[in-house]
Amino acid sequence: MKEWIPIPGTNKDTLIKVALEEFSLYGYKGVNISKLAQKANMTTGAVYHHFGSKSKLYEVIRTDMEQRLIDRMEGAASLFDKPEEAIKAALLTGLNFAIKGNICKLISEEAPYDKKDKIEEYISELTVENDLPIEVVLISSWRSILKGISSNQLTAEQGKNLIAWIFNKGE
Repeated sequence: MKEWIPIPGTNKDTLIKVALEEFSLYGYKGVNISKLAQKANMTTGAVYHHFGSKSKLYEVIRTDMEQRLIDRMEGAASLFDKPEEAIKAALLTGLNFAIKGNICKLISEEAPYDKKDKIEEYISELTVENDLPIEVVLISSWRSILKGISSNQLTAEQGKNLIAWIFNKGE
C-alpha cells in the first residue's frame, strides 16, 4: 500500500479530496493554498504538515490520477491486436476517464515538478513499432484536446471525434 493513501475521514483524506477538486478546476497555478485549506476547514499549517508544499500536494494528486488513467488505457489497449487500434482505444478511454472525472485541466497541464511523464511514456510504449516518433504528435494532440475541453473550446464529443479523425487520416 502506498504511504500517502489516507484513511477515509482523516484530515489528509479531506485535503486530498479538496485539492483534487481545486487542481482539476483551476490547475496548479490557479490554486491558492490558503483558500484550499479554508475550503477543507483547515489551516494552511495542516496542508504543509501533511504534504510539505503545494507542489508536493499537487504531485500526489497528479500521480494518482495519471496512474488511474493509465490503468484504464492499458485495459482498453489490451483488447486489440493492431497497434493503431490499441492506441486509439487507449486515447479514447483516457479521454473518457478524464472527462468523467473532471480532470481534463489537471492532466492537460505541464507538471510543475521534474518527473517523467508516465502518460507520455505509456503512449511511447504503444507506438514503439512505428518508424516515426508518432507519440510526439499523439500526446500533444491528446493533451490539447483535454485542454480544449477544460476551457470549453471543445465539447467532449468534438474531442472524441478529433481523436477518431487523427486515426482515420492514415486510411
